[in-house]
Amino acid sequence: MANSSGQVGRNYMRHLTGSVYGIFDKPVKMWRGTTMAGIMQDEARHDPSRGFVGGYELETLSLGLPFMAAFLDPGGWGREFTTALDHYENMAGLWIVGEDMPQETNRVKLNTDVLDQYGMPVPNVHYSDHENDKAMRAHAYDRGQAIYDAVGATRTLPTPPYPSTHNLGTNRMSENARDGVVNRWGQTHDIANLFVSDGSQFTTGASENPTLTIVALAIRQADHIAAEMGKGNL
Repeated sequence: MANSSGQVGRNYMRHLTGSVYGIFDKPVKMWRGTTMAGIMQDEARHDPSRGFVGGYELETLSLGLPFMAAFLDPGGWGREFTTALDHYENMAGLWIVGEDMPQETNRVKLNTDVLDQYGMPVPNVHYSDHENDKAMRAHAYDRGQAIYDAVGATRTLPTPPYPSTHNLGTNRMSENARDGVVNRWGQTHDIANLFVSDGSQFTTGASENPTLTIVALAIRQADHIAAEMGKGNL
């Protein structure tokens, strides 16, 4: 829902990401496993002594060779880059999923100067890292490299965030209309029969993939809608 300035939603989140790869002296053949087979939650806690608030998870990550070539070092060139790919068989990966900081400046806005095929304004997404996000990512890189060093990696490779996201926030859940867009049932404060069922309800991304929480909220919401329709309230 846009206001007069074309603003669609604020406090957009997408999870802090990044990855760390380790190269070993013997084949690992990570491509034989599932893309994400395990999760380490040791750092998924609130501990400001680490230099940031919130936490993150490290998930085992197995990417195919074409993805590795694209994501290992975007724009990379030369022997340092190619020697890493030459050791693909000996690689193992960890993906970082962290709680990025909700910021009002991270937002979705309608661009009235560019229209889609239906004549509607296209959305522009504005996102920048908070200083807390940068500190968390640096800590996660350090921990990921330490894990691989401890199990005998001959080389560790922290990589930049991938161009993919868990889109969260902008229609945040709140007790009243002043603080957000939807109530505890995902029902908008302003329009009684309009419900939001995706991750845009989230007030925080936490340090976890969001799918199961989205599903749980949608099932809970469906039960509520059915009950309210049965009472004639919707």
